[in-house]
Amino acid sequence: MTGFADTFVQTPGMHFPTPDDPKQSAVWENYVIAQAAQASLRLIPSDAYALGVTVRESRVTVVLQASSDSPTAQQDMTDIVSELEALLGPDVAVSHRVVVKEKGRLSPHDEVAWFFASRA
Repeated sequence: MTGFADTFVQTPGMHFPTPDDPKQSAVWENYVIAQAAQASLRLIPSDAYALGVTVRESRVTVVLQASSDSPTAQQDMTDIVSELEALLGPDVAVSHRVVVKEKGRLSPHDEVAWFFASRA
């Protein structure tokens, strides 16, 4: 699958923000959330309750709450991680995890910055 990140070309003199040097990104976590939202466009699994990220310096985890951990959801998550890796650059480790739940539940105490929540 070809996405936005596949067409992104780093221009000479341009450097990716990092946790230690956010460059023109006001806050590293906000930058990662925005890039994760961009990376997930058209890739959020149909049975997703919520999608978010945890950010721990240069380690980012994309978190999916869904009704099942189907092969389609796994492929969508792999594609999102690939897009996000391209957007964040080589100094950031991106992983993912799927949390299977009967109903979606978001909490400000689960350390995930949620940027997508289904209406169901």
